[in-house]
Amino acid sequence: MSEELNIAYHEVDFLLPVHRFDIRFSYVTKKGLPFTREFVLRLVHISPMILTDLATFFGFSKIEVEEAVSDLVDKGDLQFSENGQIDLTSKSRGYFVGLGSTPLVSSLLESGGQFAFELAGFNCVGRKRTGEKWVSGLQLEVPNETVANSERLAKRKFQKNFHKIQEQGFWEHKSFDDEPGRPSIYTMESVRKLGQEPLRLTSLFTIDPEGIPVERDGFDTLDESSAIQELVTDAIASAQKPMNFKQVGEAMAAFGDQKTRTLFNDHSVDIVKLMLGQQSGELDGGKWTPFVGPLYSKDNWQLVSGYFERYLDDLKKSNDHIADLVWIAPSDGFWGQSLRISACFSEIVDRAVTKGKSTIRLYNPKLYLPVQDSDDRRAIGRWKQVFSDHLSNAHALVEGFMDGNVEVLLLSGHMVVVCYHISRPESLPVSLPVGYITTDQKMVELAERLVQEYVGGIISFENPRDIGSLSKL
Repeated sequence: MSEELNIAYHEVDFLLPVHRFDIRFSYVTKKGLPFTREFVLRLVHISPMILTDLATFFGFSKIEVEEAVSDLVDKGDLQFSENGQIDLTSKSRGYFVGLGSTPLVSSLLESGGQFAFELAGFNCVGRKRTGEKWVSGLQLEVPNETVANSERLAKRKFQKNFHKIQEQGFWEHKSFDDEPGRPSIYTMESVRKLGQEPLRLTSLFTIDPEGIPVERDGFDTLDESSAIQELVTDAIASAQKPMNFKQVGEAMAAFGDQKTRTLFNDHSVDIVKLMLGQQSGELDGGKWTPFVGPLYSKDNWQLVSGYFERYLDDLKKSNDHIADLVWIAPSDGFWGQSLRISACFSEIVDRAVTKGKSTIRLYNPKLYLPVQDSDDRRAIGRWKQVFSDHLSNAHALVEGFMDGNVEVLLLSGHMVVVCYHISRPESLPVSLPVGYITTDQKMVELAERLVQEYVGGIISFENPRDIGSLSKL
């Protein structure tokens, strides 16, 4: 089956710990010789000779040839044999790799700098800082023993992959292009840890046209990723939740959704039916358009933005009433594990007010994020980091809306996006987001009623589900 027909049903960022080190080392390199010295040695390498033969070959006077030979004798490159001929020493014979080759001498140089190594397979990932933060991604857990011994492990890997690190351009050395000119490590002088940061690795999870999951790819930026794949598998297992197909079916009934359930087959989603549904939605003016994958993926967000564009002019004219735009996140371990989530919400906030001298507010954007309760400082702190640019527009909501399995993006009175996050750990490694966009007013009104009833409800006396904006928590 052609890979071009595979469909990405989720994308997840994984955060791999990286340590930066200051590494100091000495290395041996080969370099060429001055012209006269090189060709005297090359000639003698072919055959030992007497001084007069050497003078005749180069056109030297007696004094010139004596000075040249005397200099090379002092350097330990030439010696006189018992029969008076000039011959190479054992030292100078080491300059040659074969008869007629160019003589190269070793030179000891010192070097060093900052190098970063990821802590799973200890691939060198460069010299610059990643610039990443520990947010919007599943963190890969590296054993404490590895973290504690990272300096020793980095030293070992640096020595083992010395040539590869140079070839990757992570440290510069000008040498000959031929093999004898390659530098070689002489000694490791020091390896000192400077700090830790994450390396962001994006993984696409795909299914084939029949809905069967495809084995995930390795990470092209890393030479060896088998150890990282093991950590990814562990992180996925930690984020999974039990199968929820029954609960999702109940949510579909609550939304009056009879169409989405027709997209499923025994494996996951029937891609042919999905594509036919999308084509039908286009022909029907976008009244009902299905999609697969996270709402914030590039293609799906482009689809959502296209629907928004239809109503911007209408919203500008509705000065008497400002619509609400409500986004309820699901309680799903894989939701929002991508930098795209904060970028998409920023777009929603930015488009809420028109540009220019006379600005008009088009809608009130609110993002509701799941927490256990007002004391769930861990979740609240995490959401504050992810949506730090828009804390006043992001609210903490006691989780439980449709059992945490449904995501809703509602533009009051105009459109609604409903996305079911289906967990089937026995067949799919990560959750399967499947949903639809509709402008059908009955479905929009029903979704709005369900959202208002939950968000505006209470847990107990004086304990509302809407805990408040993150800026006040």
